[in-house]
Amino acid sequence: MGKIGSIIKGRLYRILAIVFTAGHIYPGAGLMAQDYAPVKAMTWNIRLDTPVDGPDQWKYRRSGLCSLVMEESPDVLGVQEAVHSQLNDIKCRLKGYRYTGAGRDDGKKGGEHSAIFYNRKVLKIVRSGTFWLSETPETAGSKGWDAALPRIASWAEFRHIKTGIFFLVINTHFDHMGETARVESAALLTRRAAQLGNGLPVILTGDFNVTPGHRAYRIITWPENEVVLSDTRERSEADKEGPEVTYVSFDRSREGGELIDFIFTSLDIQVLSNAITDFRPTGIYLSDHLPVVARLLVPRKVKNNP
Repeated sequence: MGKIGSIIKGRLYRILAIVFTAGHIYPGAGLMAQDYAPVKAMTWNIRLDTPVDGPDQWKYRRSGLCSLVMEESPDVLGVQEAVHSQLNDIKCRLKGYRYTGAGRDDGKKGGEHSAIFYNRKVLKIVRSGTFWLSETPETAGSKGWDAALPRIASWAEFRHIKTGIFFLVINTHFDHMGETARVESAALLTRRAAQLGNGLPVILTGDFNVTPGHRAYRIITWPENEVVLSDTRERSEADKEGPEVTYVSFDRSREGGELIDFIFTSLDIQVLSNAITDFRPTGIYLSDHLPVVARLLVPRKVKNNP
């Protein structure tokens, strides 16, 4: 064949290998691969920084927690219960990440945040904001229905830098006491997902303080919503890993737990996998919740006309 022939043949094999791999990662191959953006989403209630946790206080957990996040390397991470000092700690330890979101008490730095971290080399923020889970969503610090505390949802529209694909992420934390508040919050979120998404793919992350049988969960996944959302752990094509629990507390003697943390997506997003990372066998509890990670393929969509 000769030296030149061997070089050409080698290059041809490499090209075919790239196209073949793209066809397995994305629907279609070649240029069609650019019609989907691979996005790794993660949600984690990191437990607020409080001295009542004794040996499980944030100062003992933060390095391990951030190391696990860096190991997972999500493109987008929704955190719950994070106060401003914790966000600064995380930002310092997660190299290449930034966050968006406001405190629930005043819309600035006060109180817990449902912030969204993102890998700035992968994603760029187009617009973002925060609203309250209440009858007056734009009123900072407002407490809705029978909720024990103010609750919020932070959101951001992202552009996937490599593919130019746009999508919406919403991150939230439902009330732990108010039954009506959880149901009404679910209804509010489905409306806002449609309004803010405006036809784009939607990813919803959070600690919802409800299990899959709860009415609030059924409202979020109701098939007649304007934007139909589904639980990535229940999608038929998803590869599931880890236990069926996310809230585990700091009690090492406790068995089991509750599945109350979810990553939902609009049906146009393909779900490759959903994993709940169980750190309990190590004996080192990084939070009282386990993190959820989903690998997704986000399609190229065009926004609806205003």
